[in-house]
Amino acid sequence: MVDELDARFEANHSLLVAARDRLQAAVDADTASKQDRTRLDTVNDLLRPVLTAEVDASGNVVPVRRYRRFWSVDLAGQGRAVEVLGDLESARNVALLVPGMGNSLETFGGQADRGEAIRHEAGPGTAVIVWLDYDSPQGIPAAMSKAPALEAAPRLAAFVDGLDAVKLPSAKITMVGHSYGTEVVGQALLNGARPDRVVMTGSPGIDKHVDQATDLVAPPTRLYVERAPGDYVAYTQWHGPDPADFADAIRMATADPIASDEAVSVHWHNEYYRTNSESLRNVGRVVRGDLAHISRTDTTPMQETHLAWGPGLRGLSGAAAKVYDGMAAVGRPSRSAAAQHAADGARVPTGSANSRRAEGPQR
Repeated sequence: MVDELDARFEANHSLLVAARDRLQAAVDADTASKQDRTRLDTVNDLLRPVLTAEVDASGNVVPVRRYRRFWSVDLAGQGRAVEVLGDLESARNVALLVPGMGNSLETFGGQADRGEAIRHEAGPGTAVIVWLDYDSPQGIPAAMSKAPALEAAPRLAAFVDGLDAVKLPSAKITMVGHSYGTEVVGQALLNGARPDRVVMTGSPGIDKHVDQATDLVAPPTRLYVERAPGDYVAYTQWHGPDPADFADAIRMATADPIASDEAVSVHWHNEYYRTNSESLRNVGRVVRGDLAHISRTDTTPMQETHLAWGPGLRGLSGAAAKVYDGMAAVGRPSRSAAAQHAADGARVPTGSANSRRAEGPQR
């Protein structure tokens, strides 16, 4: 199966090379559209080699430059991709990261950076798969629909099951969903996906009938959830009750409860994967199975609003909620709260040698 996986990586690399040559020819002939030129930049980025650490025959860790390894790539429309970070075949722990709204092939580099941040935090023996094999909703109105998640769910569930053929039998799988990606993960669980652990960050809910972890996972699988202060995507509960409020879920802290490390504070919707944050450390603990050292919290939205905004700014959040109410009332299954705070364009520095350009709005 290792040979089959390598053949898959090579085939997708060749697909990207062919796309680059075709798009470059259009640019040279001055027949390329603006979209073609943007996609050419993206393809060149995906083809740029990365520097990775490998173990040689003598057991020494040596730097190796190699091409990125794509399980799948689809260049049609907004684009899709599934990338493998790390050595999937020998990993003891495998994290499967599912991004949320506002993503496309053009933003995939930022999600790969996020995947690398998780892999480095979880430590040696970890592989991360960045799974963007669905048409991510582009904007708030599209994200209020469950259709993209319902379309993606059976395919994601089948992908999780298929990992048994390429990973070690003892390797543990953790599904990690962010924002609308938690909806995709949740629907995949309802479609029969059976990972060992599940992490959800900044979730707008899964379904109006899902209000406890056991609706999604059966013991011994556990659901681990993070909701940062000021994350109004989670407060809106667009698609159902917030998993952070499930009585049988494990609510993880996003700030260090002892150090109060404001230098790496996590607020709003887009900071869960900040390097050296307690939020990212907890995600890493789940992925590597260090469950005894997870830090927890039980703050309420009111307490979190105070932490994020302070008394003088809570009025602004109320005004934002009214604006959002007018937009979201069309399709939201449960109560509304406030508008999304910001686009998820923040890059996560990982120390990787590949340089990726700034990304657009994404969740």
